[in-house]
Amino acid sequence: MMQFLGLLALGLGGLVLEATLLPALKLAGVKADLLTIVLTIYALFQGPSRGAALGFGYGLLEDLYLGRYVGLNALSKMITGYIIGLGKDRLNQDNWLVPGIMAFFAIICQGLLVLFLTLLAGFHFPLLAGLEAVILPMSFYNACLALLGYNLYQGGIKWATRKRRIGSPG
Repeated sequence: MMQFLGLLALGLGGLVLEATLLPALKLAGVKADLLTIVLTIYALFQGPSRGAALGFGYGLLEDLYLGRYVGLNALSKMITGYIIGLGKDRLNQDNWLVPGIMAFFAIICQGLLVLFLTLLAGFHFPLLAGLEAVILPMSFYNACLALLGYNLYQGGIKWATRKRRIGSPG
């Protein structure tokens, strides 16, 4: 239950940051996707089923916040979480580059899924232009942020482990 509440708080906090502060931090016209970064790190450590569940939840939160095309982000993030989660037992989770590389591929996967699903829904976007102009720059930017997020995550785990081992209350 605590993990669920923590992930929900991370998702809601990520949405608030994406809507308020992060538009000012755009690089090359692309924004940070904090929900996908958290999803990538979580799926990498928890596996495909939990990654898909979190992806669906985060995507639905994002869809409800945006208020259009409800289900589009839920489906694309769910599939992305599942695919990233497949690397749980296949990738070296101790290598600090792995989350960045996986976030890079997660953004590409998610972007292509969104383009494909909108194409199925009857909307037409130029695939190569979307890939070049948005998806690839967004992938590089978010991969760098995932490296930072992973280091913060690892630091938090080390801190919590040290506190438990020492037994200090504060």
